[in-house]
Amino acid sequence: MNYDKHRNLLKYWHSICCTKFIKTPEQQIAELTAKVAALEAELEVQKGLVAALLKRIYGAKSEKMDHHQLLMEFLKDEAKKPTAADGNAEPPAAEQLTGQLVAPTARNRRTNKLSASLKSLPTVVREITHPDVLAAPDDFRLLGEEISERLHVKPAAFTLEIIKRQTHVRKNEIDAVPVTPPLEPCLLPGSVLTPSLGAYLLTQKFCYHSPFYREQWKLKAAHGIELTRNLMCSWHDHLADTLRPLYQILGTKFRESDYLKIDETPVRCLEPGNGKAATGYFWVYHHAQHGVLYDWHKSRANTCLDSILIDEQGGQSFHGHLQSDGLRAYRTFIERHTTLDITPVSCLAHISRKFKEACGDYPRITARILLLIGSIYQVEKRLRQERAGPLDRQRTRWRESRKPYDHLVKLTVRLQRSKKIIPRSNLGKALVYAVAQLPHLEPCFIDGQIEFDNNLTENAIRPAKLGHKNWMFIGGEHTGWRSAVIYTFVEQVRRHGADPFAYFEWVFEKLMHHPPTEELETLLPTHWINARATAAEPIEVEATIVA
Repeated sequence: MNYDKHRNLLKYWHSICCTKFIKTPEQQIAELTAKVAALEAELEVQKGLVAALLKRIYGAKSEKMDHHQLLMEFLKDEAKKPTAADGNAEPPAAEQLTGQLVAPTARNRRTNKLSASLKSLPTVVREITHPDVLAAPDDFRLLGEEISERLHVKPAAFTLEIIKRQTHVRKNEIDAVPVTPPLEPCLLPGSVLTPSLGAYLLTQKFCYHSPFYREQWKLKAAHGIELTRNLMCSWHDHLADTLRPLYQILGTKFRESDYLKIDETPVRCLEPGNGKAATGYFWVYHHAQHGVLYDWHKSRANTCLDSILIDEQGGQSFHGHLQSDGLRAYRTFIERHTTLDITPVSCLAHISRKFKEACGDYPRITARILLLIGSIYQVEKRLRQERAGPLDRQRTRWRESRKPYDHLVKLTVRLQRSKKIIPRSNLGKALVYAVAQLPHLEPCFIDGQIEFDNNLTENAIRPAKLGHKNWMFIGGEHTGWRSAVIYTFVEQVRRHGADPFAYFEWVFEKLMHHPPTEELETLLPTHWINARATAAEPIEVEATIVA
């Protein structure tokens, strides 16, 4: 009896265990199918990461899109086979064989840019006459001359200026007081620093990316000057402090504008006590008229924008359109200052980059999206070539760019909802970013002065990143904002194609005389560039006799 009970109990537990742990073939197939789908999704993500890494290492750095290449990728499946030749057709043209589009008109004659750029340099003309002509000049007449050009260079020369202030006393006066002329204004009392030397050091580091330790070696090797890196760093701080009043005036002008572009870039800086470099950020602002403004902070928090966009002294704060990428800090700043009436504007270039990273996974889909983006950029390129004003740009955008823009918005929304695209893939991430950012390009169709991208700000950042590869880090947090001040004026001058050394030498010469506050605005780079007059150097003629 007990045996039957135990046997029944074992059968009962066996049935429960089989039902719970042993799966039917249909359940096993479903689980394996789901597992394979998850592994395929993970494989696509890893393939995208590998492709992005290979492109970063070996790929081209240019962001230019070949419109015809995208079109060929998009229409690859619809391409038709060429018809058979009948033997009488003319061979294809060279441009058809290479796939290049050649303009039917003749190419313009190329000019020698080097020779044209040398015309403004100081010139020495040497006339060489044959010895037979010099011996009997009356027996010859001039038929012509052959001209050749050669370019000479003189390394930077340093001159020591010794100022002697003589002390005199009146003769035949026992109680006469000696008189000594006052010392002329100088950039830094008790120092050999001059406007030209300060301009040279700042230009070498911030324009030509030569760190101070390298300048120390160059000055010692080429000129025998013992100028230490610590002394150059202290001069750097003093020169930045000297330029700070002009920097504050620029900040006021940026706050009073109605359209700004902004971007940020990481820069390493030393942080004493940690044994390693910390990360700081250059926040770069761009305005079409006022130029570029650098700012420095130790983080990417939205409060970093207050130092430039908010006037803490009760003056005017920024109102208008603020163009940036999709960083959360910009949206939080706008939400925190609801009374300022700031309209966010996104960047089409950042949207385009996301889809370029996904070309390897979904080539036809990304090609279709990039074609729409490229059609918008083609219109913008033509408008820049025509130098169209804001009103003409607005009208042309509504007439030619509005349709591809609306199509792009609808396409990205539809693709994001599609279940065929893996959300974790590069294309899935690009669609999420595009759906969130594309609606913020609407102001480009309302105001013609607003650009579709933030590329001008990124172009202003590029010299600082190039210098970062040489000096590698900033000396500390206090040095960060000083470097931001100097980079501001370097880019202010360079964007106009002028020489930063000439501006620094001129402005330090003015500032060391302590001009009144109302005259400081006339020392800004834009006023200097507009007021500068170029005077041609006289041409010296030197006759050379060749024996």
